[in-house]
Amino acid sequence: MRTLRASEIGTYLFCQRAWWYQKSEQPSQNLREMIAGSELHYRHGRAALGISCLRAAAYALLLLALILIGLYLTGKLI
Repeated sequence: MRTLRASEIGTYLFCQRAWWYQKSEQPSQNLREMIAGSELHYRHGRAALGISCLRAAAYALLLLALILIGLYLTGKLI
């Protein structure tokens, strides 16, 4: 009995036909579309990472502004 991997189960749950093609090791006939999809996912991942970095920088600047306002209001800032 062969071992099933979690990715295999996920593929089956998403699309039984894709699972069957993967299991039967049929060569894909839409390589160009698959490559374009992979490139699209890569670009999207990079954009999402950039947005996450910008969000972290925004929170850091907000925290800095709140600290400076607190220092100013307590008279500790010269």
